[in-house]
Amino acid sequence: MKKILLFICLSIFSVKIYSQAVNLGFRGGLSIPNIIAGGGNPLSEGYSSRLAGSGGIFTEIRLNGTYSLRFGVEYTGQGGKRNGIQAMSSNQMITDIATRMGAGITEDIAATLGQMAQYMPPIFYADVKNLAKFDYVMIPVSLQAGKNLGNSPYRIYANAGPFVSFLMSGEQVSKGASKIYSDAAKTQTLWEIIPTETQTLINNTVPELAGILEAETEFGASVITGELRPANFGVQGNLGLSYQYNKRNRFFVEVGGNYGFIRIQKNKSNGSNYIGSANIMIGYSFEII
Repeated sequence: MKKILLFICLSIFSVKIYSQAVNLGFRGGLSIPNIIAGGGNPLSEGYSSRLAGSGGIFTEIRLNGTYSLRFGVEYTGQGGKRNGIQAMSSNQMITDIATRMGAGITEDIAATLGQMAQYMPPIFYADVKNLAKFDYVMIPVSLQAGKNLGNSPYRIYANAGPFVSFLMSGEQVSKGASKIYSDAAKTQTLWEIIPTETQTLINNTVPELAGILEAETEFGASVITGELRPANFGVQGNLGLSYQYNKRNRFFVEVGGNYGFIRIQKNKSNGSNYIGSANIMIGYSFEII
């Protein structure tokens, strides 16, 4: 991060001889992200938009009366939500069970979990509320074009360009209690497809697991940072209206969005999703050179 900020600072002073002005600013506001399904995997489907925050700092280098370059560093909230019957990863469920049991897992319990796993489908279904929350640091670079509205202090502009983003954290927050089903139609529970002899073994060895599979399960939060790719790349852009308060100070409002080209999951078995968001921002900038 220090190298990135140093690069931006050096860029400001190196291009000054070709520019009319250099502005430093900040912006912040509301992000409306969503998770876009891909690959036809049920784990990827059914998401809708959620609300998140977004904001950061930027440097704008004015090249002439029309064009400028903008370099930024900002936080952006990504993710989505889905409610109702939905697909979940069986591997993740077994991992969560093992994590909750911690040091209490003996060789017999581990063997029972392994035997149970062979009867489980790759995905299961539960009727819950689910929120996927991803936090990124984004570095956008934009070419901006604008035009003053006559002799007024108002100016309209548009900018667009690529971005690279780095994952800070990922979390899956599930709320509610539900039986665990083998299909989206809820015709059969996972417990019902496990053979009777294996059910008996689970009851004798891991009775708490039998309770999870046979009755309603209370779902909670899972940290999934390790299952997500650490970086993304895509495009972003904004439409804006600014107000020049005096020679050096400017206020503005922007609407825009971004879209990542890289699948966020490391492993396709956990889904195949892409992220993007719409943004509504307000900001302020001032001329420093």
